[in-house]
Amino acid sequence: MTTYVLCQNVAAIQAAPANGALPVGSVGVNPAAGQAPINPQTQTFHAVVSGTSGNVSATIQPVVSNDGVNWLIYGSAIVIAAGATPQQGSGTGSSPWQYYSAYVTAISGTGAKVTVTMAV
Repeated sequence: MTTYVLCQNVAAIQAAPANGALPVGSVGVNPAAGQAPINPQTQTFHAVVSGTSGNVSATIQPVVSNDGVNWLIYGSAIVIAAGATPQQGSGTGSSPWQYYSAYVTAISGTGAKVTVTMAV
C-alpha cells in the first residue's frame, strides 16, 4: 500500500481548482509536481483536522483528473463534525483516475489545520 498526501496543514477555506491548477495549498498526485499517474482501482481518503484548543471541524472535497489540467469533484465531501481536537473523517473511491487532490471547503476552530492523505 502507498500513501499520498493530498493537502497538508491547510488552515483556510480553499477555492475549487481552476483548470490547469490545483487548489492553493494542496499538493496531491499531479503532473505539475513531476509525479507520474497512479491509476489505482480503489482509494481510501483520511482527513484529520486539529487545532490548538477547543472544538474543530472541517469539510474536504476530493478532486480528480485524467490529464492533470481539468479537475473534477470526486465523490462526496468528507465532513468532519465539530468535536475536541483532533477530529477525523474518511471516504472511499473506486474509480481509476490518473491524478488526485483535495481542497478544504469549510474549516473552524482555534488554530485549525487540515491534512488529507490517500492510500491506494
